[in-house]
Amino acid sequence: MNPKYKLGLRAIKTAFSVFLCILIDFLLGYSDALLASVAAIICLQPTYNETFKVGVHRLIGTMIGGVIGYLILLFAHTFPHKEITDLILAPISILIVIYFCNVINHPSSVVISCIVVLSVVTAPAESVNGTLMYVVNRVFNTSMGIIVAMFVNKFMFKKHTTNL
Repeated sequence: MNPKYKLGLRAIKTAFSVFLCILIDFLLGYSDALLASVAAIICLQPTYNETFKVGVHRLIGTMIGGVIGYLILLFAHTFPHKEITDLILAPISILIVIYFCNVINHPSSVVISCIVVLSVVTAPAESVNGTLMYVVNRVFNTSMGIIVAMFVNKFMFKKHTTNL
């Protein structure tokens, strides 16, 4: 235990980013600020440049996983047994996004691409249109969280240094 620990600026910026994500979500009339908040938490790094870099990788990975997952589900909805389809298509989907991320030279986007494609392919969507809306919402909410984290890290709670 460290009783002398004090919350730092990054912790405050992270908490404020989550606050903004939830506020924006509320103002836009959505009911799920989780994805935006998670994106903000993950993307908020010690510096703006690091936040931007992590945010770009996360956004690229989210889009790759979402698009590939959706395309796979267009094909998968023709099969009658979802459990068996998940068993076969989930690992294939993972291989496809890993391959694609590396081919386009974005290996830092692999992890989030795998998470997103898995969440899309195994989602209990009732229809392809429901899956498309899930993908669109996922990309939108993730983008919102990334933008909030970049905004907070760039413009708010700046350290003020004085030269003595």
